[in-house]
Amino acid sequence: MRRRIRELARLVGLRADARRSVVVAALAVITTAAVVAVVACTASPAAPRHSAGPDFGAAPAYTLTDQNGRAFASSALHGKVQIVSYLFPYCTSFCPLLTGAIARAQTILDRDRLGARVAFVAFNVDPAHAGPDTLAAFLRQEHIDPHDPSWHFLTGTPAAVRHVVTDGYHVFYQQISIAEEERIAAEQQAAGGFLAQPTAPNPMAERAHVDYDITHNDVVEIVDPGGTIRTILSGNAVPTPEQIVAAVRNALAMSGR
Repeated sequence: MRRRIRELARLVGLRADARRSVVVAALAVITTAAVVAVVACTASPAAPRHSAGPDFGAAPAYTLTDQNGRAFASSALHGKVQIVSYLFPYCTSFCPLLTGAIARAQTILDRDRLGARVAFVAFNVDPAHAGPDTLAAFLRQEHIDPHDPSWHFLTGTPAAVRHVVTDGYHVFYQQISIAEEERIAAEQQAAGGFLAQPTAPNPMAERAHVDYDITHNDVVEIVDPGGTIRTILSGNAVPTPEQIVAAVRNALAMSGR
C-alpha cells in the first residue's frame, strides 16, 4: 500500500460536525487499496491538519474536458505546482468556501510573483449531471474568470472521472439522495450526534433544486512541478489561503525550484 494512501486515510477523519459529514461517515467504504475515511461537502471550525512529506506518490495522468469544453491533458501541467481540489457545483457548504480560499490564495501568489508557477485544478465530482457550462458558471459565480488560463475545472464521463479521482488520487465520492441524507441525519440527531453545519450561498443550487448531494473527501492536494504529491491539506475545516500558499512554497522548495 502506497505511503500517500495511508497518509490520506489517516488525515481524513470521521469527526462529524455537520449533517453531511455524519452522512458520509455512515457511508465510509473499504477498498483494497486503502481504508478511505469519508467526509462530505461540509466542514467544521477545527483547523485543518497540514501533512507534508517527501513523496506521497505521483499524480495520475489523464485527458479530460475543462470548463470551456476543451480537451485538457495533465501533461500540460508539467513544470507547475498544482493546487488540486474536488468540487460539487451544487454544494452549499464546503465547496464554495474552499473555492473562495483557493481564489484568495491565487491573489496572494500573484502578489508574490508566484502565480505564473501555479495551476489550479479542480475535479467535478458530479460528472453525470454537471457539464462544462455548469462548471464555468460555478467559477464565474465564485468570482473566478472561466477563461483564466491558470484554472482547470475538469470533467468527463462518469467512468473517466472516477478513474482519475478515485483510482488515481484515491478520493472517495458518492451520490446520495437528500431524503436519505436527511433520514440518516435525523437518526444521528436522535442519538445526540448531530451538530449544525456551516453553510455558504450557492445561487446555482437554489435555482437547480437538486434532490441529491455528492459526499466526498474534503482534501486539497499540492502537486510539485515534477508531478509528485507533496502535501495533503485535510481535516474538517477549509484550509486558509495562507496555508495553501505555504504548501505551494513547500512544494517549490522540495522540488528545488
